[in-house]
Amino acid sequence: MKFVCVTACFSGIVHTYIAAEAFERAGTTLGHKIFVETQGSAGSGPIDQDIIDSADGVIFAVDLEVTGRDRFAGKPYLHVDVRAAINGANGLIEQLLGQIRDGTAATVEVAQPVAALPESSDSGRNKKGFFAKLFGGGR
Repeated sequence: MKFVCVTACFSGIVHTYIAAEAFERAGTTLGHKIFVETQGSAGSGPIDQDIIDSADGVIFAVDLEVTGRDRFAGKPYLHVDVRAAINGANGLIEQLLGQIRDGTAATVEVAQPVAALPESSDSGRNKKGFFAKLFGGGR
């Protein structure tokens, strides 16, 4: 099978690449094709969309938000922290594979835009309470 993995730690350097190597070794050991995208302060090496589209699943081993998460929409995925990938990449691949096979894997959804809050008609002029008095709005 083919898996895409995204790794990213807070500093974006050491653990990001250690996790990437762990996934690559796990793919070789387990006989799966693994493509890893690293994200962080050292830059990002985005995976071609064709590879993402043909992947059977995605593993996000990240300690922060995934950049371009919408590229993976509809794919079965597993989300863990970087440490989990470093300590057990083989198990994570097998876990996602099992979830895909039994139909329990979550799928990546496209982020919904946040609706803007409607503006208040009084624009704060009719404030009441402690803070209104403090800031001159409660007279």
